Amino acid sequence: MKQTSFLISGLLFVTTCFLSNGFARDYVHYATLTGHTRNITSLVFSPDGRMLASASGDGTIRLWDVATGQHRKTLEVSLMDGNLAFSPDGNMLATGSVIHIFLWDVATGQLQKTLAGHTTVITSVAFSPDGRTLASGSCGGILLWDVATGQLRKTLTEHTHDVLSVAFSPDGVLFASGSRDKTIRLWNAVTGESLKTLMGHTDCVTDVVFSSDGTTLASVGEDETVRFWDVGTGQHRKTLIRFEYEIHDSVFSPDGSTLATGSWGGVHLWDVATGKLRKIFTGHTIGSGIVSSFAFSLDWTKLAVGGLQPISFGGLQPIHLCKLSSSRPAKPDSPTPPKLTANQVYNNAIRAVMWIVNPGISEGSGVLIDKQFKLAITNAHVTGKQNTVDIYFPAPDEKGELIRDRNFYLTSSGVLKRLGYYTKGRVVARDEETDLAIIRLDGLPETAREIDWSFTMPATNSGDIVYILGNPGGQELWRWTLGEFLNNHGDFLHLQSDVFGGNSGGPVLNKQGVLLGIVARSDRHMNALAIPVRDINRLLAESRLEHSRSLR
Repeated sequence: MKQTSFLISGLLFVTTCFLSNGFARDYVHYATLTGHTRNITSLVFSPDGRMLASASGDGTIRLWDVATGQHRKTLEVSLMDGNLAFSPDGNMLATGSVIHIFLWDVATGQLQKTLAGHTTVITSVAFSPDGRTLASGSCGGILLWDVATGQLRKTLTEHTHDVLSVAFSPDGVLFASGSRDKTIRLWNAVTGESLKTLMGHTDCVTDVVFSSDGTTLASVGEDETVRFWDVGTGQHRKTLIRFEYEIHDSVFSPDGSTLATGSWGGVHLWDVATGKLRKIFTGHTIGSGIVSSFAFSLDWTKLAVGGLQPISFGGLQPIHLCKLSSSRPAKPDSPTPPKLTANQVYNNAIRAVMWIVNPGISEGSGVLIDKQFKLAITNAHVTGKQNTVDIYFPAPDEKGELIRDRNFYLTSSGVLKRLGYYTKGRVVARDEETDLAIIRLDGLPETAREIDWSFTMPATNSGDIVYILGNPGGQELWRWTLGEFLNNHGDFLHLQSDVFGGNSGGPVLNKQGVLLGIVARSDRHMNALAIPVRDINRLLAESRLEHSRSLR
């Protein structure tokens, strides 16, 4: 392995640009990364912005420490086509290479899985926001994969020509695809059903990207246009036209006000509302030759730019890192609050979710419904006939990230008990008919949060998306998946979702993160049942348990 050189060149590029909407953003070039020997084909930041992955025509993928610019690892592949995607938790990197997809462990650099199923060249890969599904586009269509098992879930062939790009909406409800057939398709991410076909481009659609609130889709075409679409209606909103060079990448700013597009002519920043060009950063401005690839970190505080034609790096292809000031916050007088993204729903709720272990009998999930009186709800079948069960809350590692390894919790109960992440739970009410059990906890960690819920279920319509949190068997703990609400019929909420054993007792939330019920069971055909909150309310009343809501 060749030693990668790291050149600090903070004086190469320092500038402040005043954008058309009246705020300034500083772009400071602070590092040049070299090591690739052929053109940079793809760049992507990890979700936390700490790592950068780069792909090159030299058949390698390199992982870089963004803060220091140091080269961390090199992943050796052959015939790399420049398709890279980090999983939402940043622990896995997916790479497409001809007809195979490789899933890598980011921490160790070890190959975890090889996904084989494509028979034609892979053009794009994307993880769903919950990290459980990977979509891959190719000249033969779209394949949807189960990330945990590596198994192929669905094959979608509705496009009549090569699929060049795939992207999931931020809430994971939809994914979009762009094709050489000049169309964009919107798909149901749960069922794989084709929902809408967007037409207007007169040449191949090479890139699709959702805005952060999921309401707008941008599409890039070889007809020298970028088009904006209303995701809800499928209507065309606006067209940006006539670029000097072919566009190869696009990304929205976190607040959705700006679209960045990359081409050999540089990085262009566009005002989404007006369609006007705000700024162009050329390869010469960044400090190298023609721009071949670029990436923003998710918070838009860092920019990475790859150069196709270096000036003087001894044949090594440079990647330039720039620090940016964050974009201005949303206006406080915004008439409507922003929609919660899937990750926001997860982050708001996950510390209310428990892993329940009934040694030698079963395990499942539960959810904290009353922090003051330490009450939690789960399924009666999760507790079995026992009156006492082991309760684990999500514990953070030294970086503040949740530990998800089952074995860690099972072998560290002593330490976790001292820190409050392990406790005993005692069944104080049980209803076998509704399959509900209320548990009183001996203790709680300071980080535990009470789930957002009320005695009556929020209005929910057929087709609404729901989020299901829990601890699916055989997988990492504290995961979530998506589902579709079908109806509220009889004693259960009927859902369509890929729910595993171990999710039993886990919360089912609406798009606002409010509790609708808890998972009861499911079958292999993605039919799932949930116990509604009205039954939780009834069991609380019948058991005459003291709870905080009775004091309000």
